[in-house]
Amino acid sequence: MPLNPKPEAFGLHENAEIITNQNETRTILELVLSIQPRTSNAGEKSREEVIGDIAKLVQSKVPPVFDLDEISQKYPTDYNESMNTVLSQECLKYNRMLKIMNVQLVQIQRALVGEVVMSEDLEAIGTSLFDNQVPKDWGAPKGFLSLKPLASW
Repeated sequence: MPLNPKPEAFGLHENAEIITNQNETRTILELVLSIQPRTSNAGEKSREEVIGDIAKLVQSKVPPVFDLDEISQKYPTDYNESMNTVLSQECLKYNRMLKIMNVQLVQIQRALVGEVVMSEDLEAIGTSLFDNQVPKDWGAPKGFLSLKPLASW
C-alpha cells in the first residue's frame, strides 16, 4: 500500500487532491502570518500606525455606492432582459459590501486612536489589514469571494 493513496482509492475525483493541497498550503501560510512579530523596532512605524495608514488608503479608494434608482431606470428588469435582473442584484450586493467597508474602516481608525473600544471584530479587521488579507466581513457572505490579497483585491 502506498503511503499517500490516490483519491480514487476513496471514491473521490482526482481533483480532490489538488483542492486538499491548496487548502493545506493556505493553512500553513495563514499560520506563518499569524506568528509573525506584531511589534516594531525603534524608528519604524508601529503596528497601529501601519494599520491606520492602510485603512486610510483603502478608504480613499473605496468607490461610492451605486444609485439604484438610476440603474433601474437605465436597465429596467424585464422578462426578455434577464441580465438586468442580475445587474440589479449584483449592485445591491456590491452596495451592501461598500457600506460595510466604509463603516468598518472608519471604526478601525477611531479605535486605533482610542475614540471607540477596540472590539474583537475590529481587531480581526486590523490584523487582516496588517497581513494584507481581505477581512472576512468583506468576503463571501456579504461581498464577493476572492483569494486575492488585499492590495490587488
